[in-house]
Amino acid sequence: MAIASIRNFGQILSRVQSHPTTYRAFSAATTGTSDCTLSRTAEQLSQLPTIGYVYLGEVPYRKALEMQNQLCRRRIDEIYALPQADRADLNLRQFSDTLILLQHPPVYTNGRRNHGKLQPDEIERLHALDCDYVETNRGGEITFHGPGQLVGYPNLYLKDHFLATKCFVKGLEYTIAETCAHFGIEAKTIPGFPGVWTSPTQKVAALGTHVQRYVTSHGFALNCTTDMKWFREIIPCGLEGKTAISLQTLMEQHGKPNCDTSVDAVLPILRKSFAKVFGCNVKPLEDVSPATFKFIQELVKL
Repeated sequence: MAIASIRNFGQILSRVQSHPTTYRAFSAATTGTSDCTLSRTAEQLSQLPTIGYVYLGEVPYRKALEMQNQLCRRRIDEIYALPQADRADLNLRQFSDTLILLQHPPVYTNGRRNHGKLQPDEIERLHALDCDYVETNRGGEITFHGPGQLVGYPNLYLKDHFLATKCFVKGLEYTIAETCAHFGIEAKTIPGFPGVWTSPTQKVAALGTHVQRYVTSHGFALNCTTDMKWFREIIPCGLEGKTAISLQTLMEQHGKPNCDTSVDAVLPILRKSFAKVFGCNVKPLEDVSPATFKFIQELVKL
């Protein structure tokens, strides 16, 4: 049986009011987003595909980027080679929706709006920190990825989930808020400022997505035990006066320095939060789609 789904805003509230911290997190996270609640009919919910998840450990950013690009191309080619009337038939496809989870060695990445805008001497300065710099086709601006950060790249065909791009992004935000709530941390979105925040100036997770022909790539980065020194070298996401914070630091501030906020500890919590918010089963990728699992593994080994 599919994991119970969040079907409308009222259900979000009724589900989490029994847990005050969770209620605060979702209440804050949905501020100004009542027009996008991942609402779907019972019939639609019954048709949602199972999503396969895979944790790849630490993968260089450029290799992960190429993996995403090739996976998206393969999925688009497979889906749109079918007659339009058959595209919703999951049995006609070899590749499945996938939640790719991983970490990266230190790297600064920039969004599509900033291609070619960073001065050469600034790029050299970042390289001198023993850190790569990569410009991508995702949304958002400059940010950092590195050890201790749980990065998620959902590769979904949004039509299968009856979701518009805006609602997909809000679903990612809800997922982060629900994960933070597990640790007793209030997380929210701030209108006009992308990402998920634990105060008006401190961001615990960055978001940047790309959608091509309803197939998603890129995603989110949740700071678990990330070394915050890397963020002090940039203006994260181009937001003056804002900074990043990690779950580890937040738990220390809450008087719980021994709480395990490692990627290994946070990953199963986030996976369950993702399943809850998006309303579908999330199972090991090798069980859901051996072909997709093999394709990703081969690309990672290159």
